[in-house]
Amino acid sequence: MSLAKIDQLLDERHRRFTPLQRLLGRAAEQRAWTAELRSILPKALQPTCQVRALRGDALIVVCLDSAAATRLRLMAPGLVAELRALPHFIGVERISVKVSPE
Repeated sequence: MSLAKIDQLLDERHRRFTPLQRLLGRAAEQRAWTAELRSILPKALQPTCQVRALRGDALIVVCLDSAAATRLRLMAPGLVAELRALPHFIGVERISVKVSPE
């Protein structure tokens, strides 16, 4: 990463938050979403699934392997109702599952 890009990330002249602050806020938001999702998943799936994003009515979840992704896809319709009971996921209508090994 060049010095210009690092300086941009740390620049305080941005309107409300610096790009670095927005990035850190987004990471914290993803960790909170992941913790809420894991609270309703079976123990075996908890360490393998992570929330990537919340876009409109879709919760995008990334699993470490295809076996976990398949299991989550099969559970997804039943999980939506449980998710909607959690504060961050009231508007979730569907779960999109992707595989992304670390």
